[in-house]
Amino acid sequence: MGLHSELYVKVEGTGPDLVMLHGGGGGIDDLAALRELLGTGRRVISPDQRGHGRSPGGPEISYAAQARETADLLDELDVRGAEIVGWSDGGIVGLLLARDRPDLVRALVAISANVALDSDPPALTEQAREYLSNLQAADLKMPAGRSELPDAEAEWPATAAQMLRMWRDGPELPLSDLGQIKASVLYLAADADIVPTEHTLAMARATPGARLAILENANHRLPQERADDVAAIVERFLAT
Repeated sequence: MGLHSELYVKVEGTGPDLVMLHGGGGGIDDLAALRELLGTGRRVISPDQRGHGRSPGGPEISYAAQARETADLLDELDVRGAEIVGWSDGGIVGLLLARDRPDLVRALVAISANVALDSDPPALTEQAREYLSNLQAADLKMPAGRSELPDAEAEWPATAAQMLRMWRDGPELPLSDLGQIKASVLYLAADADIVPTEHTLAMARATPGARLAILENANHRLPQERADDVAAIVERFLAT
């Protein structure tokens, strides 16, 4: 494709732009089912973030860096006023883009996302906080497709350590910053998510005109385990 961006990106179809942003520690393969359901009649842009999927590692893996690199990639692809669907860390990146680059974002679906970890209400459940505090970089497995990269095995421990640091630091995104967002926003989460419903509700209240949907009998892996339900909700939102 001749892009300057180092990020691996899959671009499929034609039509209005839909940007799909995967979660932390994974890659675009995690959103394959949802991408297929939402792709008809759209140009679907799916990047692997730095150190994720098939994209190389680098000196900085953080939410802010992911948002900057995603914005640079979308600029190269002449994207303006896109629909963005982001899951977990991808939802956080989508919120940062909507705050900092409103020209890129017409509508955003933030699935199981959160803002700063020190927020009130808390950004993670007690169980999720305990899991994160005990997690070690050595526990993180390489995402699908990463073995295709040269020196992937040797590079992975440093990349995994950067990801873990990012998760423990949390995003530099105060709850109050959501009031700056001009795009249409849908917050979508599960009733048994790692992000408490109270936190998701606070995000919706802090975002002008935002909508909220909570799926019952579901967990954090909404795009994989409830792809049909998620796609139906997203399509209704994007049609408005």
